[in-house]
Amino acid sequence: MKPVPAALRPLVAGVLPLPAMLLGAWVARAHGVSVKAFGMNLVAAVFGMVLAAWLARRSWSHLVRLTPGIAAAVLVLLAATFLFPPVEGVHRWLSLGPVRLNASVVASPWAMLALWGLLQRGRPGLAMGLVTGTQLLHGAQPDAGQALAFLAGVLVLFIGARSLAWGWTVAGGGLAAMCAALACMRSDPLEAVPHVERIIHLAAARGVPWLLAALVALGLLLLPMVHGAAGSRAARSGAALLAGAFGAYWLGTLAVTEWGNYPVPVMGAGAGPVLGWYSTLGILLCAVRASDGAPPGE
Repeated sequence: MKPVPAALRPLVAGVLPLPAMLLGAWVARAHGVSVKAFGMNLVAAVFGMVLAAWLARRSWSHLVRLTPGIAAAVLVLLAATFLFPPVEGVHRWLSLGPVRLNASVVASPWAMLALWGLLQRGRPGLAMGLVTGTQLLHGAQPDAGQALAFLAGVLVLFIGARSLAWGWTVAGGGLAAMCAALACMRSDPLEAVPHVERIIHLAAARGVPWLLAALVALGLLLLPMVHGAAGSRAARSGAALLAGAFGAYWLGTLAVTEWGNYPVPVMGAGAGPVLGWYSTLGILLCAVRASDGAPPGE
């Protein structure tokens, strides 16, 4: 089978979230929730597909050179949540008119890129600063779910960075874990919204076939990370490590929904996870094309 042309990869991969979105909307409607609640998912998917296609055609080396600035932007974005009115004392969202975006799931893919770039370029001090700042903000919001998911990706990057001294690996992973533990100790008063945090349970209530369909649809979200991590050329370029970190982060984001009241990405109503997933896709496509030796724009 011939490989998918680079120009078509964003379009082909970009449809992977659609089964989860459509299934989530159908299940919610069957339980009396208006499908309008999922309108922003669709809008975010259209915008996200354009973003992924644009990112896929950028220069990878230029994107990596921007990682210190990206790291700073991530911290500013997470800190900006405290400028908006909280929900029961919780600051996790950026309010854009009637739309609320979960800041962490929007910013975390970029945080992973920044962390990877800083470690690859031999700047572990800045990498530690990014990890510490991100996790402390997760604890302050509080958002233990994202703190744990981010920790999963951080561990992959620190352990997999070949040129990193063992002391930096232990310090980076240990500090990220301690901050995540502190976030888990914070009180979280938010109740679950069924069509956001409990959409998988709503699918299960419709029967085993719907639960299996939901799990398969969510599994499709991880395919680009699996493909990126398995590519031999990507492995030589270091992109496989980034793909593995993305996979660990998104698997963690899915897993914590069964531990606490945290949104199910893409299948639950909410634009933030959709934008975060498409950012992940665009970054991965850019990295994989660079590992294949294709110049930007081809």
